[in-house]
Amino acid sequence: MADLKKYMQLKKRVEQAQQDSDKAEGALGEVMKRLKAEFGCSTLAEAEKKLKALKKQSDIVQKKFDDAMEEFEEKWPDEIE
Repeated sequence: MADLKKYMQLKKRVEQAQQDSDKAEGALGEVMKRLKAEFGCSTLAEAEKKLKALKKQSDIVQKKFDDAMEEFEEKWPDEIE
């Protein structure tokens, strides 16, 4: 009888693990669909490459903004407050 109880507990744990796995797989599928739809990336490697390019672009834009702000402050120091 103890073996049957042990088997049933183990079976329940395996079924729960399978449900969790199926849920995670479905969530991953949805994320990958969104990644493809929003960013045109089919793989995580493509997404990482795109993210790196976007960060680089963001850094360039931030630098241009900082330079323009510095120039503005030099030309019109009394306008800022």
